[in-house]
Amino acid sequence: MQVSEAAQLLLWAQGVDGRVLSELSARTWHQLIGHLPFDVALEAVQEHYREEHRWVMPADVLKRAVPAGPRYGYDATAEMLAEQKAAWCEAHGVTVEEFDEHKHDAEWIEEVSRRG
Repeated sequence: MQVSEAAQLLLWAQGVDGRVLSELSARTWHQLIGHLPFDVALEAVQEHYREEHRWVMPADVLKRAVPAGPRYGYDATAEMLAEQKAAWCEAHGVTVEEFDEHKHDAEWIEEVSRRG
């Protein structure tokens, strides 16, 4: 979301709680929740006010805006770890399947690590 959208979000909240919007508050909120799409953040704010009487804060938005799946459409961390594991196995002359069978065996890992 853009800073202007963070300002719109705070204007919406102002309609409920009477807070005063400032450029500083819009920029600060943007720093904290600007990675979220505007519609996701707005839905989180609306949900908050359906259930809470206290002012919504960025942490409330972040808690409510957690997507069901991976944050950016795919799990980049899992993909990266799988690539690293495959590269380690290749460098040490073992298959990924062998590694998975012995991944909790510290002695086996130490022995294989000495080979690479």
